[in-house]
Amino acid sequence: MTRVVFVFLFLVFVTVRSDIVDDDDEKIILNCPDGEEEDYCPSTCMNDKCPRKENYLHMCVSDGCGRPRCKCQFNTKRAPNGTCIDTKFCPPFKCHNPHEEFVACPPYCPKDDCDHASPEGLCLINGLILVAECQPACRCIKGYWRKDGECVPYSECLVPVTSLPPVFFGK
Repeated sequence: MTRVVFVFLFLVFVTVRSDIVDDDDEKIILNCPDGEEEDYCPSTCMNDKCPRKENYLHMCVSDGCGRPRCKCQFNTKRAPNGTCIDTKFCPPFKCHNPHEEFVACPPYCPKDDCDHASPEGLCLINGLILVAECQPACRCIKGYWRKDGECVPYSECLVPVTSLPPVFFGK
């Protein structure tokens, strides 16, 4: 009788365990708290945290999937206390270059480089509606645009016009 009970319990364990572990891959069941969602193929870079310095996303290159985990939902980041908060409420970090400031949720348009510069600082793309992910960053202050990594006044973004040869009309 003991042997039958042991075999039965062993078969139950193997059956239950097969729901959790597959031959090659582990099947992990995630129970994420409110404000978080399952990610079964997350980046190996932990990029859902509030950044503590500029360019934090560019410091990590991901190659493949990390271990399944819970992550903060769209446009939320993990605060220092471990909870997910609106990205715009992430603590600011220090910007080191002149004429820069911390922006919690910079606009997609206009970007802050000279290619997108306008005297008024408006987006030059009309009718574009985007829902972009908030990525806290150091951006050029109003009236300045990025040129070769530095924030410069709008006038320095302009391409100088060289004198053109005279054009003759008629004979």
